Amino acid sequence: MGGVPGGRIADIRNYCETDVLNTYLIYLRFELMRGRLSPEEHERECALVRSWLGAAGKPHLGEFLAAWTAGAG
Repeated sequence: MGGVPGGRIADIRNYCETDVLNTYLIYLRFELMRGRLSPEEHERECALVRSWLGAAGKPHLGEFLAAWTAGAG
């Protein structure tokens, strides 16, 4: 059995982690649009994600946070 070509398991894991984050943020926005989250609840959840990203200590998550923050302006 071959495994991951070029030993890129960390790259794949990092991609999957950011993919899950994007999916969760889309879900939060969807719930906001449906009225199941108030704007305050939505912002509170996003703040929790931002806080977690800032404390995670993983470069790819820091990059995700920086891109998300830059896109918010």
